[in-house]
Amino acid sequence: MRNVHFLVGVALVAAPLLFLAGCRERGSDERPAPASPSVSAGSPSPAGGGTPSTDGNPAATPTPRRLQFDTGTTTGTIRHDGLERSYRLFVPAGARGDSNLALVVALHGGLGTGDQFAENSRFEDTAETEGFVVVFPNGVDRTWNAGACCGGARRKDIDDVGFLAALIEHLGATLPVSRERVFVTGHSNGAMMAFRFACERSDMVAAAAPVAGSLEVPVCAPATGVDLLAIHGDSDRNHPIEGGEGTRSISGVSYVSMEESMRRWTAGFGCDTQPATTTEGALTTTTWGGCADGRTASLIVIAGADHPWPGGVMPSRTTALQGVPSQELDATRAVWEFFASR
Repeated sequence: MRNVHFLVGVALVAAPLLFLAGCRERGSDERPAPASPSVSAGSPSPAGGGTPSTDGNPAATPTPRRLQFDTGTTTGTIRHDGLERSYRLFVPAGARGDSNLALVVALHGGLGTGDQFAENSRFEDTAETEGFVVVFPNGVDRTWNAGACCGGARRKDIDDVGFLAALIEHLGATLPVSRERVFVTGHSNGAMMAFRFACERSDMVAAAAPVAGSLEVPVCAPATGVDLLAIHGDSDRNHPIEGGEGTRSISGVSYVSMEESMRRWTAGFGCDTQPATTTEGALTTTTWGGCADGRTASLIVIAGADHPWPGGVMPSRTTALQGVPSQELDATRAVWEFFASR
């Protein structure tokens, strides 16, 4: 069992209008900022990322073309399943063409955006300090099709699993990132999507860290092992830890409990049936060992914590929508330290 005693910190929450994953079943006048350049999923980067060259001599040994990319914050699009999908990308200043950086896929909550989640979570500050790449994709109608939830993405049966897989492939071909160090996290509806993607595309993910969201597909059937760190508050009124419809939920969705979410995950990954539990202050950590490929699964419950992203920045006007942020955990720091230890 893995203790996660490093998880201590400040906690504020997710975003303006980032209602729980069970977001309002409606569209929005807000649209993600236009993104460029546009690249078809699976096509070579216009910068030639990773495209081999033999200088016209078929007998020559192929050599990778020099990667060309911008550092800092940029935006981009890829086309997947007939849709132009956008994302916000951050590459740390120290990145070089021969770097081998971790890639974190960070998924906004329902009615959020990539820009909003970047600002609320402050993942870019951590990425610059620690030297990793972080991408913030945008969901369709600002939602993700995570299975039983949520919003327009679910109603339209959007292929978000395929989109995220295509995005990871595209970034792997155009940026100096390690295919062995791809991680996924998310808040609320984004947490549900992180759960689903890790179950269905375990071959692409080394570890997952969903925050304030549940596993909303009935069966988790992974191909390979994935480490898990789930985080949830025991006073979440948008997405109750015990499941069901929260008193602040506006979609009428009855969510899967975190107990059932962890049962589905640990059954799918073949973990031990008897976990170990420790408590330190407001944090109670339950860890299952013996999972596939030597991995572990942990759930941290934050006593007294409501729905917002712990350690984030949230305008006071959103308090009525998500509650008062916990001060017991910096989720961004905790999630990255968990990923970095993998």
